[in-house]
Amino acid sequence: MQNRTKNDQNITSDAIMENDQHKALTVARIYFQGHIKDPDAASYVGMRGLSREALRAFEIGYAPDAWRGLVDHFSSHKIRLAAVDAGILTTPAQSNRLLDFFRNRLMFPIRNHLGELVGYGGRTLSKDDGVPKYINTPETALFNKSKLLYGLHQNHDSITTSGEAMLVEGYMDVVTLHSHGYTKAVAPMGTAVTSDQIHLLLDHGVKRLFVCLDGDGAGIRAAGRSIDVIMQSYHPTMDVRIVLMPDGHDPDSLVRERGLVGLHKAMAEAKGLADFILEACIPGKQCSSLEDKVAFMLRVKDYAEQASGILREQIIAGVQTITDLDMTTVRECLTVNADDSIGWHPLVAQSARWVYHQSGQAAAILDDYPSINGHGLDDLRQLIADTACANPLAKYAKAHGPLTDIELHSIGNDLDRWLRRTQLEQQLSSALDRPYDRGIREGIRQTLGLG
Repeated sequence: MQNRTKNDQNITSDAIMENDQHKALTVARIYFQGHIKDPDAASYVGMRGLSREALRAFEIGYAPDAWRGLVDHFSSHKIRLAAVDAGILTTPAQSNRLLDFFRNRLMFPIRNHLGELVGYGGRTLSKDDGVPKYINTPETALFNKSKLLYGLHQNHDSITTSGEAMLVEGYMDVVTLHSHGYTKAVAPMGTAVTSDQIHLLLDHGVKRLFVCLDGDGAGIRAAGRSIDVIMQSYHPTMDVRIVLMPDGHDPDSLVRERGLVGLHKAMAEAKGLADFILEACIPGKQCSSLEDKVAFMLRVKDYAEQASGILREQIIAGVQTITDLDMTTVRECLTVNADDSIGWHPLVAQSARWVYHQSGQAAAILDDYPSINGHGLDDLRQLIADTACANPLAKYAKAHGPLTDIELHSIGNDLDRWLRRTQLEQQLSSALDRPYDRGIREGIRQTLGLG
């Protein structure tokens, strides 16, 4: 009983401390917003073309170039101390004197997905090259940057209604896109996206995620870190598309120069995740010689091992098409097996997308193998009979979009080969149980093309 009382007291104490930190952060927000019309801030806001609506929606403010402006703004010493714990006030080394953590910065309040104010990001207005462009609140009990996405709270309704989101690099990208009418952008906290952030998007019903990358070499290199995380958190209901910005542009500059038309054009040209990986791994954009094929598969190997489910099968199928090697060899080289982690065989899931979006002729192929069940084939047959059905495979096909050109190239032949092999395996298994059954033996001969 005594231990329980101590635990209850600790919980109550933690709750009070967090409540005081929330109050400190709110006082700071009012202070920062009160300075947004200061000359330096107003000039910068005008130059970036931020709308009044966006300034209000994102509660953007300005931290004056003062050492103790916010310190002196707090009227309660208790809340002032809570502001230290919340990361917005600091003390220099070997001193107890409180100072402002943010100075001469455009301030972006950061709210979690529940709408709670948990910290800040600040963009410097200084022209000194030695000053970091962006800094965030230090890690605190409230501010865990790996679990936060800037803009998710403000753009919540658009994201959940559409099932679509765009992952961009910075706060200004999110705000500028919002100012121009695109209200589905989110940004990590100045670092590569994390698994927690991907799951946060999944929890908000995101079915299609556009990952926006700068078109230059640095942007492509930075893509690797985010793509690794996305693949580790891959879920078959999320269609990941890679948007490459025109050279010299990020989302902010693109919409300011070309408007939403320019953004929508870049989105329309977005690549599927598997296609992007395969193209990025082809040495010299060709794969003709044996050396090219070996180099290509070595580059793809890490991605294939990190991938799962349908994404993994898309990568494997793409490698097979590009190298023209047989599937067994490709799987052995990539050290992946044919186990399917989501309950459907990958070719069944691809066939569902083929039927749903492109009126694929899977029915004609399935008609030759009426005895095969399992692997999701019953759901596929139901989808073929009625594309408006609501079984899980139909929902997957709708959410995941049409087949890529690479997938379309081989889906019919791959499906037929897999069904024939599966039928043969079933027949051989039956033959072991009934070795004298002539009907089974005749079926095996027909499957092998010997009948």
